[in-house]
Amino acid sequence: MPREMSEDEALEKTIKFSERYVDRGPYEFFPEKEVVEEVQIGLAQNHRIEGYRYCP
Repeated sequence: MPREMSEDEALEKTIKFSERYVDRGPYEFFPEKEVVEEVQIGLAQNHRIEGYRYCP
């Protein structure tokens, strides 16, 4: 069972995770910031509900 966390906490952790992921590899964020934010929100929701950052 996933640990309970607030939506804000899940989103904050997901943003940090995705920023580290991009910084460590040969990756970059999609140029449209709104798209990146929507994906991060979806990952955060899945992390909070399912316990994993499944791709939205």
